[in-house]
Formats: sequence, C-alpha cells, structure tokens
Amino acid sequence: MKKVVSLVLALMLVFSLAACNGKDKAKKDDGKITVGVVQTNANESDWRTANTKSMNEAFAEAGFETKMVFGEGDHAKQIAQAQQLIQEEVDYLVILGLQSAGWEDVAKAAKDAGIPLIMADRKLDLTEDLYTAMVCSDFEAEGVKAVDWLKTQDMDEVNIVVLGGDTGSSAQLGRSKAIEDGAAANGWNIVFNQNMKGWDETLAKQAVADLIASGKEFNVIYAENDNMARGACDAMDAAGITYGKTGDVKVIAFDANKWALEKVLAGEFNLDIECNPLHGPRLVSLIQSLEKGEKIEKNVYVEEEMFDAETITQAIVDARSY
Repeated sequence: MKKVVSLVLALMLVFSLAACNGKDKAKKDDGKITVGVVQTNANESDWRTANTKSMNEAFAEAGFETKMVFGEGDHAKQIAQAQQLIQEEVDYLVILGLQSAGWEDVAKAAKDAGIPLIMADRKLDLTEDLYTAMVCSDFEAEGVKAVDWLKTQDMDEVNIVVLGGDTGSSAQLGRSKAIEDGAAANGWNIVFNQNMKGWDETLAKQAVADLIASGKEFNVIYAENDNMARGACDAMDAAGITYGKTGDVKVIAFDANKWALEKVLAGEFNLDIECNPLHGPRLVSLIQSLEKGEKIEKNVYVEEEMFDAETITQAIVDARSY
C-alpha cells in the first residue's frame, strides 16, 4: 500500500512540474519566442514608422512571434494592453511608453508572471528591480547637444519657441528640461513653450502661425521632432519669415530622419539631433542573450549624433537608412 501511495505522489509531482513548465515547453516545441510590444502610435511620425518597421523586421528575421499593440495617444489604453499581453503569457514584454509614470502595476504583474520587461525608446519611472533591461535614448543629453550648439552661435539676443512633444513622455521631459535649463543658465528668453499632442506637424504649424499673428518676435525654433520643425517652417513660409542657414530664424529639430537631413543639407534646418529609431536588432540581440542565460548590461543608452548645416555632406544623407 505504501508503494502505491509513493507512486501516486511521484506521478502527481511529475504532472505538477509539467504544468509549471508548460509555457517553456510550448515555446521550445514550436521554436517561437513570443514578444509582446506595447507601441505608442501607429502613424505618429516618420520616426515612429521607422521604429515599428525596425522591430517587426528584426523580430521576424530572428524567428520571433510578435504581438504588437498601439496606444494611439492613450496612456490608460497602453496600461490595459500591457496587462492583456501578460495574461496571454508572452515570453518577453517590450514597452514604449507614451508617458513615463504609472507603470508600476504592470511591471509587478510581469515580474510575478516571470516575464522579462524591457523598456525601449523611452525610459519609464521604474525602480531597477521591476524591469530586466532598458534600451533607450538619452533625451536630456540630446537637448544638451542643441543647447551647446546654440551657445556657439554668437547671437546678441536669443528668443526661443519651444514646440514640445507629448506631455509627460520621457522624450518631451528630457528635451524640454535641457532647453529650459539652458535658457536659464545663458540668459535666453523662451517666448513660447507648448507641447503638441502626438508630436503633430499640423498643430505645430498652427501654433507658430498664431504666434506670428500675435506679433511675438522670435529667432530660434526648438522643435522636439522633425515633423514639428517642418510645420513651423511652413508657417514661417506663409508669413514671409526667413529661416535656416541664411535666414533670420534658426531651426533646431530632433530625430534626424533622412528627409530632415536633406533639409539640413539644403540649409532649411540649422541643426538636427539624432534619435535613432532602429531598436529592432538591439532588442533581438538582448533577448537572444537572455535566452542563453548570458549576463547583460541592464541600462543602455543608444549612441546618437547631431547634424549641422555647416558641416553635413551629401554622403551623410545618402548613407541614412530611414
């Protein structure tokens, strides 16, 4: 009788272990790693399009299954989407947050479920015990590059229009902080400072048109993405205001899409600070290292350049892949 009981207990233990490891076994049997991606918006900007394409292509090439969802400007929707992906038991959860704050419950749920959480593009306000890795841009450092460049321009008076991105996103917070701190330290005037929901080109154009109509004078556009810089230029064109390399208003943009670098080369934008969207290969490499049990660098900031109308070349533009 004791032998029968022992056998039953042993079988129960085997079945229990099999149930606990069912997810890992399924992944091994079908050869697929499932990556859940909480993306911001589908058509937010040229940068975001390149970012989404990079992940989809790299994940497909690596043989991953991708479950990508889009927040479409709604932070609460992103939170719900992340929780749903956790319920679906994805193997990895990659988050590109519309806002930096408010992700603690998601991170705790992922941790409890044994799902590594990776922050991509934008850093979230999480303690290091609540995420596995970060592959992001240093947005404040990007802004500091622009501030340092502006200090070299030998301007008698600096009146800045700040066209910010989505309020509360790490990109907006970092880039805005840099120019606000730079203005305070150097005696510059910020004559307009407003965030554009969705990093929207049309909203930026209208804001600058309204500013011009009000009679407010400015000589620097600090647009926190390429599209908003283009919108600002369209408004200045309509008002007959010159800008760029030979004009009255200096134009500083961020992201450095290929079409925007063409504007730098043409002298329409004075400066463009790179924010590299090609995170797909980096995320694949990171996930593959985690699969092998290798030690990884937890916090990685992407190396990024800046492009000046005085020094950019056609070869630089031609080499751009996005």
